[in-house]
Amino acid sequence: MKKGRRPHTDLPAAILDAIRQAWPEGVIDLPDESDDAPFSQLYPDLKVALSRIRGGAVLYEREPRGGPRWDENSNRDDDPPDWHDESRSYGLFFVSSMDERLAFATDTVEPEEDGVEHHVSGEGRIGCVVAISLVGPFAITTLNQIEILEDGTQSEPDVELHIFDLERRKLDPNDYYRELIGDDGVAVLENLRSKIVRVLENLGVAIIAEEDLDRPVPWLRASDEVLVGLMGEPITVRDAFFFRGVP
Repeated sequence: MKKGRRPHTDLPAAILDAIRQAWPEGVIDLPDESDDAPFSQLYPDLKVALSRIRGGAVLYEREPRGGPRWDENSNRDDDPPDWHDESRSYGLFFVSSMDERLAFATDTVEPEEDGVEHHVSGEGRIGCVVAISLVGPFAITTLNQIEILEDGTQSEPDVELHIFDLERRKLDPNDYYRELIGDDGVAVLENLRSKIVRVLENLGVAIIAEEDLDRPVPWLRASDEVLVGLMGEPITVRDAFFFRGVP
């Protein structure tokens, strides 16, 4: 029997080989996260190295494994979980500089029990998301932000920043932050990102270029356990390495 011809693609060879090795049947599924996996051995060293970046700080961390979650006011022994978080195919850090040009004031409106709304103030900080895939030795570094409110709640940065203009068109993060913090602030971010890139390179992790992330991988499909391509949209390089599982 002749083997079917593999579809032509213009993906970089390293990315293409990693996708075919990870998903030889063409089906994306949640990878195993064992203690012997390369990711598990890399993660502690990466956390230490990112924490040692001069002038920077790791403000948020998320491991791939999901499961029950409680908020700060809940008792884990007596209260049921407040929500169940889904597993993901990647671990994530949010790293920022302590330069005040990356800080901004923020607030939100929260309803009281009597239905009266009140404002909760807080501080936001712009920085870099560093996401490391369990699927292969690849990472994403992208601009994002975190917001920490006075009541202790905070936003959770992820691999994509969803910001839109008044006409609901998605904005480019680089353009958005340049307008928000100016060229001097962007220079601080670029310096921070260059340090992050050196950390990743020293650990043998390759960064997927932004122009490659949204390239389609037409022969891939997702299993029922993966939240990818739910609306029939084409599966991309980003989807092949960085995705969420069903909660």
